[in-house]
Amino acid sequence: MTKIMKGLEGVIVDTTAISLVDGKAGKLSYRGYDIDELVNLPFGHVASLVVDGTLESALERRLLKVAHLSLRETDLLLSLPEETHPMHVLQGMAPLLDHPEEFEDYGEAAQGLVIAAKVPELIATHLAREPLSPSEAPTLVGRFLEYVHAPDVETARLAFEAVQVLQIEHSFNAGTFAARSTASTLAPIENCISAAFGTLHGILHGGADQAALEVADRVGAPEQAATFVDECLASKTKVMGMGHREYKVLDPRARHIKAFAEALTRGTEHERTFRTLVAIEARFTERMAARGKSLYANLEFYKGVVYRALGLPTRFFTSCFAMSRVYGYVAHFIESREDNRIIRPAAHYIGPPIGRRVGESVQG
Repeated sequence: MTKIMKGLEGVIVDTTAISLVDGKAGKLSYRGYDIDELVNLPFGHVASLVVDGTLESALERRLLKVAHLSLRETDLLLSLPEETHPMHVLQGMAPLLDHPEEFEDYGEAAQGLVIAAKVPELIATHLAREPLSPSEAPTLVGRFLEYVHAPDVETARLAFEAVQVLQIEHSFNAGTFAARSTASTLAPIENCISAAFGTLHGILHGGADQAALEVADRVGAPEQAATFVDECLASKTKVMGMGHREYKVLDPRARHIKAFAEALTRGTEHERTFRTLVAIEARFTERMAARGKSLYANLEFYKGVVYRALGLPTRFFTSCFAMSRVYGYVAHFIESREDNRIIRPAAHYIGPPIGRRVGESVQG
């Protein structure tokens, strides 16, 4: 009897030194550093850690140098219809960006760092629907927040920076595995990143932040949360943002994001939405506990309300995830090149009997 591991659950396909997801203990680490230590560090330092293995800002300074260069593709970007989803923009334009000479010492990964440097401007330009005025902000996060006219308060910067740190890397998730599968064919890094962006768009992956917030909007108020959750469970409808394939306890990233979301929304028009999310989570975990299951909110659940409080439209949420996770993709591309083997799993055939003749029906 052939055992099929749907979704490759539990299948170890390779080694990695980039991050460790300990689902049983509810721990996440990047190159040996616990996420609890990294969450309050500058995003540029953590990006350097993920890509280069060092906690310093030299890489961010180089990325800023490229980010300051004019976006040669602005006319092409602005020619796209306004309604084009930002993830389609990133997936389509990632292979077209220029300036790889700035990272020549990274070899085949050079173009990936160009994409990482330019993604914030791509997103912000698509949102603004016009060329952006140059930003002199000293950090990648600061530039983006300035571009999108986010609230100019320390709470907003800290929340956004923490969210970006928390989602920069997560082992062999679907998007990263798509990137590594593409890389295994010896395709260039821009193709790998484009494949990963396309995968991240799915609502069971990076798109869950948008989906979870839309659920909160439909529920409308904390008082309606219990009825909503009960109806979902009765109809076996998935509650977006609840549970995670890897974590058997609370997702450690969700704990941090929830705290930042509470601080950022307190006393604002978004506090009601946050309270609705809290009520949905509370009812869901209560119902799961009654069934003997430990299921909690994941990274995506509270992230959307942070993005909304920063003034970002809902459909731009996943592209902000991509703006962070792209560094993880670059790191995995570099690692995969150290000992490459094309990814080519086997499949168990269950089709019609072999030896059929032309003209025979499937039933025959």
